[in-house]
Amino acid sequence: MQYGKIYWLGNLLGHMLNAMMTFEEEKMQLACDDLKATEKLCESEEAGVIETIKNKIKKNVDGRKSTLSMIDRLQRQIIVADCQVYLAVLSFVKQELSAYIKGGWILRKAWKIYNKCYTDINTLQEIYQKKTTQESLTSDAANDNHIAAEGVTEDSLNRLKGAVSFGYGLFHLCISMVPPNLLKIINLLGFPGDRLQGLSSLMYASESKDMKAPLAT
Repeated sequence: MQYGKIYWLGNLLGHMLNAMMTFEEEKMQLACDDLKATEKLCESEEAGVIETIKNKIKKNVDGRKSTLSMIDRLQRQIIVADCQVYLAVLSFVKQELSAYIKGGWILRKAWKIYNKCYTDINTLQEIYQKKTTQESLTSDAANDNHIAAEGVTEDSLNRLKGAVSFGYGLFHLCISMVPPNLLKIINLLGFPGDRLQGLSSLMYASESKDMKAPLAT
């Protein structure tokens, strides 16, 4: 999945930068089409990870495994959020009122995914730490068994947290720099603006093994 992501990011960023430098409508449309196609591919399984664990414990009817592991599912959700951010940037480049509104709506969707993935990954890390220290309760032990079955490791969780921390931190940092008279309105729309949280998340991303670490730096 990591090599696939590297190819995906290089190809899409190439199209996007080309479109932004030339301002040619055809190239901008090509970049948008590529981003939407990637987003559609990754949205095939969008159920939340923590909800998936709970559903497996509650239902557990026929023992069938999900087609995607938790790690892959989280990875896909992060890619979807990345795609939406790039789509919003391409919308803003058009410098039209309708494009600004559309871009703002897309950014809100991206933030919701980043926020949920960040929360899910933190929860999984807590469960994993309880498992390693043997301090989990009975209900947590059931979660641990499903996590182990999904092949979740400390390294994979750290890498995913690095991947989501870039977008998560970028939102916090950028919005915190909005003028105070606009910040209240933006907060009402559901966007955060914690500068310290943003810097902390970007620092984590910069020290991670994720391919966006240089961008975070």
